[in-house]
Amino acid sequence: MTPLFSLDKVCFAYEGHIALRYITLDVARGETVVLQGPNGCGKSTLLKLLNGLVYAEEGTYKFDGDVIDAKSMKNNVFSKQFHQRVGFIFQNSDVQLFCSNVEEEISFGPRQMGLSEEEVKQRTDDVIALLDIEHLRERAPYHLSGGEKRKVAIACILSMNPEALVLDEPLAGLDRKTQEWLVGFLLELKKAGKTLIISTHNDELAHTLADRLVVIGEDHSVESVTEN
Repeated sequence: MTPLFSLDKVCFAYEGHIALRYITLDVARGETVVLQGPNGCGKSTLLKLLNGLVYAEEGTYKFDGDVIDAKSMKNNVFSKQFHQRVGFIFQNSDVQLFCSNVEEEISFGPRQMGLSEEEVKQRTDDVIALLDIEHLRERAPYHLSGGEKRKVAIACILSMNPEALVLDEPLAGLDRKTQEWLVGFLLELKKAGKTLIISTHNDELAHTLADRLVVIGEDHSVESVTEN
């Protein structure tokens, strides 16, 4: 079966400074892969590449058999379909939130997909109920706490019903109660068959969720891959 994500000898650098060095990695449908490694090793860059925000300078990245590069992502139809299938939860939720209230924020993605207003409302109501954030519906995102912002950011991605979710340090900056909620929620997504790729320094989260642990070393290459 074709891997959902497939990286073959991928390299990337920022102005000559290496971020990724010959990364080869496949992620199967329904698998949870956790990335670990020291700060600056390239984990966040790898997540951006998986989401089509930066492109391999050497090597090849394929999603579900299709090459993801600058050329393919110039095709608006292809790009829109790709971003509907892969959801990215940034470490800093403020990067994702820009609408005047939470309901508009969550409905933005489905509306961009060209869905009917009835379907947009249904998806928005469904994720608001799923994440128990009805009390935030009319609130401005910039007035929310860190944990509330994280829930809204997740709701925005779930409203698109992606096949895969990519999360960068999902527990960073959250209080213990919100961390416990998020771990439980990610476990539910895993049980539902979603493909998850998570970067984290949190060993407890890694061992709770991972099917495989991938360690990126200080040399920006894959140091080890272990079954969990």
